[in-house]
Amino acid sequence: MKIIRTEILLMIVLAMALGFLSGILGYIFIGLGNNRLPFLGQINIGEGTDNNQIFIDRPRNVVVEQDIQLKQVENEVLPTAVSIYYLKQSTNPLNQAYLPTEALGEGVVITADGWLMSVRSAIPALIGNYEIVGYQLKKYKISKFIDDKVTGLVFGKVEAQNLPVAKLSDSSNLRIGQTLVVVSRSNGLILANVEKIGYRFKTSQDIITSSEELNKEIILNVDFGPAFNGSAVVNLKGEIVGIISDGKIIPVDYFKGLISRVLEGKEITRPALGLKYIDLSQVDGLIGWGERGALVYGNPLRSSPSYGKLLDGDIIKKIDDVEINANRSLTELINSYKTGDSPEFLVQRNGQEIVVDIILK
Repeated sequence: MKIIRTEILLMIVLAMALGFLSGILGYIFIGLGNNRLPFLGQINIGEGTDNNQIFIDRPRNVVVEQDIQLKQVENEVLPTAVSIYYLKQSTNPLNQAYLPTEALGEGVVITADGWLMSVRSAIPALIGNYEIVGYQLKKYKISKFIDDKVTGLVFGKVEAQNLPVAKLSDSSNLRIGQTLVVVSRSNGLILANVEKIGYRFKTSQDIITSSEELNKEIILNVDFGPAFNGSAVVNLKGEIVGIISDGKIIPVDYFKGLISRVLEGKEITRPALGLKYIDLSQVDGLIGWGERGALVYGNPLRSSPSYGKLLDGDIIKKIDDVEINANRSLTELINSYKTGDSPEFLVQRNGQEIVVDIILK
């Protein structure tokens, strides 16, 4: 009986020792393996201390979810992309075929009955003989485009029905680091991340902008050349947040309001304020003037709507109670109005706040 009890006791002690040894070996294995154990459902990407560690639960699920979203983008957005060529007319298939190197640029379908959108850099002349190749290799002739001189966008109409249509989002909801997809009919889908939403300043004069210039852009961690002119930039929901033009990405908020006017056949017009200003939320070193708002730079010209209303050194804080900040610049807010509107401007002048009404022209 004593022998049996001794054997049982030895087995228990041995099991405890093996368990302790396994725990030590497991700790060493995880440390040497850089803490990457996806099969356990968690990755520790900390610095080896208990502080400031980041854990990603179920990393495989994150990858699978992104793959599903990319498949959705491919299915929903890629069919709305088109390539733009000079029209070829020939009975010889070799002379009728379009080569990738012959593409003038790309575009995206915005209505089921054939309205599409591209950029001026992809269209050498607004009136000419072009052909659009889109979903299922179908071809459509087009001879005229309408341009928006402020953004450089162009709109054209082909004779078609039931085309797949791209959805538009809201670029003001974008955030730094967000993953976006560049959708190109010729180059497929390319992932990129948002580095900045703002301006590119090279000289001190660049920080002075005009109320009639839409210079803000979406800056990604990947550069896109002329082959991507007119390509759509979308979020992982498959909604357009911008269009590529000469390496710049025009935010969707700059042109979303234009589309209804284009569909009505109206000329593209934008309201004017006639003002030079500095966007305080986008420039370092000007905290003495404030961290947000539009600093009026120079007195407006006599011919401008803001002449006598706004003065050099004024800081425009709000328009109709909507704050001017990093997400909404003065120019963006002005472009949400129509010619003839008379919004209220909350202005800081000599340390006091006043309200100014200005009729936009």
